[in-house]
Amino acid sequence: MGFLGKLRGGGQLREVRRVTPEVARLRNALLSENDLFQGLGAHEMDEIADRLPMATARSGELVYAPGETGEALFLLKSGSVRIYRLAPDGRKLVLTQLGPGTAFGEMSFLGQSMTGSFAEAVDDCTVCVMSRVDIEELIREHPGVAVSLVQVLATRLRQAEDQVEQIAFRSVPARLSQLLVTLADDRGEVAGHSHQELAEMIGTSRETVSRALVEMKGAGFIEIERRCITIVDREGLRGQPGPQEET
Repeated sequence: MGFLGKLRGGGQLREVRRVTPEVARLRNALLSENDLFQGLGAHEMDEIADRLPMATARSGELVYAPGETGEALFLLKSGSVRIYRLAPDGRKLVLTQLGPGTAFGEMSFLGQSMTGSFAEAVDDCTVCVMSRVDIEELIREHPGVAVSLVQVLATRLRQAEDQVEQIAFRSVPARLSQLLVTLADDRGEVAGHSHQELAEMIGTSRETVSRALVEMKGAGFIEIERRCITIVDREGLRGQPGPQEET
């Protein structure tokens, strides 16, 4: 069984077994677009790409789940992935949502762990998978990659600290307002997220999010349509009360 097969415990990845010229091009493009590999030459990229399995997951499927064996780093080529944990009462807490060009997974020797967490494909996605051996060889051969890894992990740690601070010290309206501003596109629209998904991103319940959205709409800060929230008054939204009162 190959390395990817050993990871499949709870995940639903499908390995791309036939390496056509198009698959090879996609795999090389994935590496060139990932911050970890900036500065490597084309020949070095080809060598690395040749030994990495590529896999796909459909929207809603798991890339990995708790209890998976082995250590792996997943490089996201296309689509987006949501990393989350389940509380003892079954509530889902979204730790982060990642887009193309990012890396995630289990690397305990780098201080990054997927123990107890799930990675779910938000959209159809394509990933390359690196084993611990791959990473160690890469760092030995290209020390600059180690610097990039440290920068990526430092950013993740900063994001985690910000999330803990938000949940601990800021009210639900303040957390929700910040989330809406972050998710909004250039037109001020937040599309494709249910109230449940928004709640999972800020560590609260769907009912609490629904009440907060109704109040924001009543205040003239947002407009709400089916699966789409439009920010009307960004400054007013940012002025939501900050102290923690309810979760």
